[in-house]
Amino acid sequence: MKRFRWALAVFLTIFPIAARAQEGGAAKVPLTSAQKLGQRVFEQRCGICHAPARPGFQMYGPALYKDLVNGNEDAIKEMIRTGTAKMPGFKFGLDPSEIDAIVEYLKTVPKPVKNAEGPAGPGAMGPID
Repeated sequence: MKRFRWALAVFLTIFPIAARAQEGGAAKVPLTSAQKLGQRVFEQRCGICHAPARPGFQMYGPALYKDLVNGNEDAIKEMIRTGTAKMPGFKFGLDPSEIDAIVEYLKTVPKPVKNAEGPAGPGAMGPID
């Protein structure tokens, strides 16, 4: 019985430390209201092509993250408005404030983790333009 208590005490002491280590070094910063709007609109309108691929689903567009957006905000907004040869434009489907919110949200998205299946998961095509 003494060993069980000792093992339990050690486990309860070590578990919180291990749990914090798995969270990653940086704590997540809460999103602003504009970023939350951008996240919602991105998930509804953009996620079908740009969200990380799930098993059995192909990712049609490139993975979007903060390093691609930072410094290119105006170009990204224009691309969302007018589209490209492989992407529809959303100037009639989204308000300018929603496009701005998407860009603000993308500034918070970390770079996807590379794995053995490719740059952003199964079926990821990478940059297409």
